[in-house]
Amino acid sequence: MAAKNVVADLTRGDKLTGNNYDIWHRKIQYLLNEQELLETLSSKMTRPEDGNTAQHRRDLEAYQSWFKKDRSTRFTMLSSMHDDLIGEYEIFQNAKDMWDQLKFDFGGTSTTRLRSLVLKFEVYRKDPKHTMTEHLRMMSGMIRDLKAAGNVLTDEQQVQAVIRSLPDSWISMKQIMTHNENIKNFADISRHVELEAERQEATKSAALIAHSGQRKPNGFKRKDKGKAARQGGPSTNAPKVNKGANQHKRKRGAKKNISKMKCYNCNKLGHFARDCTEPKKVSLPLDLNTGATRHVARDRAGFVDYRKIPAGTHVVYMGNGSYEEALGVGSYQLHLRTGRTLLLHDVLYVPGVLYNLLSVFTLLQLGYDFHLSLNGLDILLDDVIFGHGSSTWHARLGHIGKDRMTRLAREGLLGPLAKVDLPICEPCLAGKACRKPFGKAVRATQPLELIHSDICGPMNVKARHGASYFLTFIDDYTRYGYVQLIAHRYEALDCFKRFVAEVENQHEKSLKALRTDRGREFLSDQFKDLCEKNGIRRQLTISNTPQQNGVAERRNRTLLDMVRSMMAQANLPISFWGDALLTAAYILNRVPSQSVSSTPYELWKGEKPNLEHLRPWGSAGFVHSTAHKYGKLGPRARKHIFIRYSDSSKGYVMYGEHPNGGMTEIESRDIDFIETDFPSIGDANRDLDLYELEEDEGTLPSSSEGGGLVPRPIIAEDSGSDLQPSGSITLDQDSQARRVSSRGHIPHRHFEIEGNVLLCDAKDVDEPASFSEALHSPDRDEWMTAMQEEMSSMDKNNVWELVDLPPGRKTIGNKWVLKVKRKADGSIDRYKARLVAKGYTQREGIDYEDTFSPVVRFASIRLILSIVAKQDLELFQMDVKTAFLNGELDEEIYMAQPTGFEAKGHERKVCRLKRSIYGLKQSSRQWYFRFHDSITSFGFEMIEEDHCLYLKRSKRSILILSLYVDDILLAGNDIDSIVTTKKWLSSTFEMKDMGEANFVLGVKITRDRSKKLLSLSQGTYIKKILEHICFAVGMVSRYQSNPGPAHWRAVKRILRYLRGTSDHALCYHGGDLRLTGYSDADWASDKDERKSTSGYAFILGGGAVSWCSKKQSCIALSTMESEYVACSAAVQEAVWLRRFLQRLGVTAHAEDAVLLYSDSTSALAYAKDPKYHGKAKHIELRYHYIRDMVSQGEVILQHISTGSMVG
Repeated sequence: MAAKNVVADLTRGDKLTGNNYDIWHRKIQYLLNEQELLETLSSKMTRPEDGNTAQHRRDLEAYQSWFKKDRSTRFTMLSSMHDDLIGEYEIFQNAKDMWDQLKFDFGGTSTTRLRSLVLKFEVYRKDPKHTMTEHLRMMSGMIRDLKAAGNVLTDEQQVQAVIRSLPDSWISMKQIMTHNENIKNFADISRHVELEAERQEATKSAALIAHSGQRKPNGFKRKDKGKAARQGGPSTNAPKVNKGANQHKRKRGAKKNISKMKCYNCNKLGHFARDCTEPKKVSLPLDLNTGATRHVARDRAGFVDYRKIPAGTHVVYMGNGSYEEALGVGSYQLHLRTGRTLLLHDVLYVPGVLYNLLSVFTLLQLGYDFHLSLNGLDILLDDVIFGHGSSTWHARLGHIGKDRMTRLAREGLLGPLAKVDLPICEPCLAGKACRKPFGKAVRATQPLELIHSDICGPMNVKARHGASYFLTFIDDYTRYGYVQLIAHRYEALDCFKRFVAEVENQHEKSLKALRTDRGREFLSDQFKDLCEKNGIRRQLTISNTPQQNGVAERRNRTLLDMVRSMMAQANLPISFWGDALLTAAYILNRVPSQSVSSTPYELWKGEKPNLEHLRPWGSAGFVHSTAHKYGKLGPRARKHIFIRYSDSSKGYVMYGEHPNGGMTEIESRDIDFIETDFPSIGDANRDLDLYELEEDEGTLPSSSEGGGLVPRPIIAEDSGSDLQPSGSITLDQDSQARRVSSRGHIPHRHFEIEGNVLLCDAKDVDEPASFSEALHSPDRDEWMTAMQEEMSSMDKNNVWELVDLPPGRKTIGNKWVLKVKRKADGSIDRYKARLVAKGYTQREGIDYEDTFSPVVRFASIRLILSIVAKQDLELFQMDVKTAFLNGELDEEIYMAQPTGFEAKGHERKVCRLKRSIYGLKQSSRQWYFRFHDSITSFGFEMIEEDHCLYLKRSKRSILILSLYVDDILLAGNDIDSIVTTKKWLSSTFEMKDMGEANFVLGVKITRDRSKKLLSLSQGTYIKKILEHICFAVGMVSRYQSNPGPAHWRAVKRILRYLRGTSDHALCYHGGDLRLTGYSDADWASDKDERKSTSGYAFILGGGAVSWCSKKQSCIALSTMESEYVACSAAVQEAVWLRRFLQRLGVTAHAEDAVLLYSDSTSALAYAKDPKYHGKAKHIELRYHYIRDMVSQGEVILQHISTGSMVG
């Protein structure tokens, strides 16, 4: 009978799918044992040759008996398999071979089976059909299966898995159990879960009884079955509303006996609360709580019906893991301002809680609904609202005023609402608020009586000399303005000092008042001290009130309007906006304005301006010059471009080519202008967006203390004249609120990311962008020391020699690149300065020929590390100091002297480079050739599969060296050979010995040599830069030019993934060095082009060494085609990895074919069988490379279920 049941199970519901192998193989053995067929699983026979001897006849009979049993066993096994597996295993001719293959594929502790068990355990959720006891039993079984497969889960992992598997309706209990420190293992969490399940079942049963209309102790019977009590029904948790009268029907003819009735107001017998003469009781407020599963009250006075309960009967768990015992239970009344009373039943009395809690969970179970709006939260039952009556009616009536509502309530049109008591309504404040009127400004009566100032920026593009902002000073009386270009906001203080000294010297009077916004650059202690010392009175604007600094705001707009117009006409690059701005300020001071009676220049200087010398900005002019290499035979003038008026002499500043090469500025008065010619230089951007010169709204706020986006104010005035601004008003000196923005706000789109947002490239130390910034940095000494070390290295390596620049040659520039080098934990390691040449100015064929230079593939590094873990090799790291300085140049290149380190007495000389330097296009290539020649001369051999990997082999040792620019990783089995190699490297190059490798290329390396474990992690790298998530980044980046909500959700998902996996690591646990690959495809995943995505991953030594996710270049017409194309890409990687391992020769499995798994049977069949296929005749020839590799034995293709595929 039992055997028949097993047969029914195996042929009906318990068929083998691959994931249920454990239970299947036990049942199939039990069945075969009952049928006396079990021996066929361990033996097989071959048919004897023909013969007539007695022995031959006995052998033939034995074979026929075995064959009959074997056929029955095969039939039984195939009948108990899922349809997808039958075709794969019916090819085996005997039961033993089939059994052994099934055991290899699904049994034992194979990596594939372990991954399948882990995946099933992680995604398992409670089935609604199962009881909680059954659910916990199934999870316990999965934990046992994982342990048998070699994966022992910690107690914390088991607890988290149980909490994760609970349904969404347990959300509040899941939060409580997550923070409960008393839950330490699977037994603890099981006990808590089962107790909570029993409590919920009991609550459901009580509610069911209450709603079914059964007789209750008070003698009443519910008429509204299935609904929450609203009129005093005695359900366990149901709130009810007393309108002051008993509305239950009495039996016909029965007398109304109120002698035993209890008043809910005074708790006395014989009358109702409506007739009570005692003062109305006001209950303490209850906080609506979504985490509480029961109503909880901390004050005993609010209970109208109360009974004590035994100690320990009910325990209330807090969010912090602590708990309090309930002392009693009863009915609690809540008086509402609408005149109604909300009666809550089965409320726990817990004096230890901080607040009274109204359980949302309980109210939802009883049929209540909740409506959340700007007016608050309404609780509804059968469309009746419980809450603040005045606020609710106020919202219903469209936020009308209190007087109108009072009239409606007086006429009885607002139901039971007798008195209108409106609290402060935030929607009314937001919708009806208006600005207070501005007073008319009192103008200054003489120069320097009041100065207006503001900072505008940052601009999207830096000016030629590095400025990102401009600072304006405008005199209120004359409207004469000064403009200064600055790179940083903190420069405002120095600019103001120079301005005060200049204008006070010119007018021989003191500056009396300064009006600015509340930007932090104007609120610093140094700025405040300067004004107090000079007796300058401060006038600060109110936050979000740019009108109070309207003169400066209007000047900023006028200047930018002129700059955009001038640059639209000229053919100069956008980096010349600073020159255009200075020219616009020069002109504005000399033209009339409606704000003053004359021109600002005349009022400021006391004389009329001369406009005859003005010329169109950006126009051409021939500058007189006699300096030419041909002497008297050369031209007498050179064509330049007018960029601004000189502020130090009576002349023009022109921009053009220097006679000795290079572009330069020239001041001259001997110029013949062609005012209709606007020549271009360099890469002038003719597609200039006229609004590109606006402030960078997405980068930094206009004011340093504000974090929002700050738009330019739109003022409808003619930009050609400086009109009286609307914001010239009387300033309230008593208001001292800090300014958030100097301009009007626009609505923001707020995007929220759950958890802590990961900031890209977050620094706690500023990295200066130039030599001058380093001099003003708080870490000035550290940066100067780093630059001195770099210059010493240059001198030691004899990188250049100082010479005069030959005629006809041009120099290339250089700059200082200053970086903070960090350790694996993110802390500061050292300050590093690098002198970098401006290689982008080099000309191909003159300054360089070839630039390509190889670097080691990271897949190669991971492959080496997996071998290191398996064979317990030594692993060391070295760093080449100033690696590029070792390369020798073939070209003749001249460079300007480094900023800040010019040779005294030889400032006009230039550097002729003898060796390569960072920034040159050929530097990395020359360094690689130098290193390659040196390392091969020492006995290392380059590996053809990766030209930055070198191998040195002897009878007793093997050394593997990888090079990534200037980082060297050295692995080997003999410490003496490694020490010898390190000494040789240090003698050949200037090296830094980093010791045992623990941090390379942003990846942290952790080893446990006793367990042959090596892990790679990038926690710090993720928090600083964001890792390369090949599929997700590739997918999202396709839409970066026109993103939408779906793309933003995808970005948020990536950030959540980064945050959730920042502490994960890629582990190599010394596993088998057989190379195994997995290939898969996502058919037509690109919604725009309908192209598929290929993906593969290769495992070696228990960890992934190579993976890729890439959009296919062709459009696949079927899933088979997309899987076939994906397999072709995976085979290419597999062949490369296999030949790599063969070249290293460190594993006996290097000659084995690579086992490549795919879940597409059709693609595998097409790859193995080259016969013509009508649906695949169009596939490009290059994808059939897979067939050649399969036929040559390089790769073995094998099917795997989708559930067992590597995730």
